[in-house]
Amino acid sequence: MLQDLISWELFMSSKFTLDQKQVAENIKSLQDFMQKEGVEAFYISSSDPFLNEYVPMENCHRFYLTQFSGSVAEVLFPQKGKVKLYVDGRYHEQADVECDHDLVDVVKVPSDKSNIACLKEDLASLAPKNIAIEADRTSLAFYEYLNENFEVKAYLNQELEEIIDFKKMPPLAKIKHLARNLRGADTSEKLKRVIKDEQDAYYITAIDSLAWLTNCRGYHLPNLSSFLGRGFATFDKVYVFIDESVEVECSDPCVEFININSSHIKEKLNELKQKYNLSRIFIDKSMLNSQDYLMLKSVFSEDILVEKKGGLVEYQAIKDSTEIKAIKESFKRADKAIFNTLSWVKDQISQGHKVSEYDVYEMTSKMYQQQGALEQSFNTIAGADANGSLIHYSDPKPDLYLNEQSMVLLDSGGYFESGFATDTTRTFMAGQSEGSAKQKEIYTLVLKGTLALQNAVFRPETKGNALDAVCRQPLFQAGYDFAHGTGHGVGIHVHEGGTGISPRTNYPIRAGHVISIEPGIYLPGFGGVRIENIGLVVEHPKYAGFLTFEPLVYIGFDPLLIEQSLLNQQEMQWLKEYEAICKERGTSFY
Repeated sequence: MLQDLISWELFMSSKFTLDQKQVAENIKSLQDFMQKEGVEAFYISSSDPFLNEYVPMENCHRFYLTQFSGSVAEVLFPQKGKVKLYVDGRYHEQADVECDHDLVDVVKVPSDKSNIACLKEDLASLAPKNIAIEADRTSLAFYEYLNENFEVKAYLNQELEEIIDFKKMPPLAKIKHLARNLRGADTSEKLKRVIKDEQDAYYITAIDSLAWLTNCRGYHLPNLSSFLGRGFATFDKVYVFIDESVEVECSDPCVEFININSSHIKEKLNELKQKYNLSRIFIDKSMLNSQDYLMLKSVFSEDILVEKKGGLVEYQAIKDSTEIKAIKESFKRADKAIFNTLSWVKDQISQGHKVSEYDVYEMTSKMYQQQGALEQSFNTIAGADANGSLIHYSDPKPDLYLNEQSMVLLDSGGYFESGFATDTTRTFMAGQSEGSAKQKEIYTLVLKGTLALQNAVFRPETKGNALDAVCRQPLFQAGYDFAHGTGHGVGIHVHEGGTGISPRTNYPIRAGHVISIEPGIYLPGFGGVRIENIGLVVEHPKYAGFLTFEPLVYIGFDPLLIEQSLLNQQEMQWLKEYEAICKERGTSFY
């Protein structure tokens, strides 16, 4: 698999950047096009045609118009005036730093709203007579909203390529079937679970769901173990449409890969229409682009296209015993990589050697590789001192050197042979000196939130927003909060749907879910603390009818940053029990 990743490594060997002049030229080119076409507003998403969250900047059209490099944002592009960039709390500070404010108006979305909700409000005020979209990068859900309220003009990628010089994508790697000991249920078993009627089918464009259903991995994009394809799942087989050039190693008789030009998928769907007597085809409007929907509607009756919110994610979010075993093994390796990185930094600083933010970033990658990682599950975040307050800091500096009093936030994850993502954050002192009073205060408060939720006892079907309040309470009591959710699902992608913990999350929490627990405190100009453990939701070992979390991450906390006087007796006991396991594994600083 490492050989298959070479094309991406070459493609991404130097960070893709644009200067302000190039961005200004792109904005001018699109405004001229809009004037020529009579378009009053243009919606630009952060997604690719598969509506992925993590899209390389080379393929993220929003980046060409804003210079903003975060993973999630929306753009409203008026024919006149500034580009409006909508970002959630993770990216407020980062967007301010990266964007040219003469060209881009950064809209800082509050934690109780979504980016799209704020964009809709501004659209209502702007009241354009029409709005343009990229049909293959706009979800059906948002397309339907726009179509109900405005005249919509749809454009395709090739039309915009004539206006803006978008970079071409590299060749795609081979798709491979997971080994028997890593994949859990076979595709035939999964099909029986998700399709109850022979007249039902799923059209699948969520690539993590497709990877889960087929038990295949492809590493077609940086930081993702999945592969680019579209799936049509019937009661007896999954038909997977992939690019003509992609090679496949998969012998499962229930999975048929079809190398095909995307313009010919419609013909194959017509063949499947004749083969199967279908009464319902389930689609997920949030993960289906509007162009694909129009193609489906041209083949099948619109009446049988039925929305299934989340698609297959409710099934894939509940991990079976084989998947859990593979996930635990991945986290054990990731724990070692992270602990070894932290130990290396502390040793280097204590010996008087120079270590920069970028050195930490690079060493993290090396440590993951030493543990057998095939890829990072997202770009490592390594922020020292004030940069720790940038929630998704993405530009580690080679000339920003750490010292004994530096507090460093390191957020990293990797993929090992199973292709399940890991994700862990540790904040630590760079050297062996005790943290300042302020550093210790905010670190210990975040630790209290982590311990409270990690040891919570709750009923099955408890909603994610109820657990969010449990984690925030210790921070609230000291006057602090954080502008992001407390937790997200973790699976084949580092951010998996179907579960989560945040003020806006109504997902019921169920046994088998794998969820992050990651409170934080971020003080601009001073620094930030985030502690992230991942928890497997399990039945409580003592109390029948209750659930709790089993930690998947065992990396000790930094004693140089813990203010013991802020911990109560219960928290001290939880910490002692956790550190004892870390010590057994060789990953404790005590």
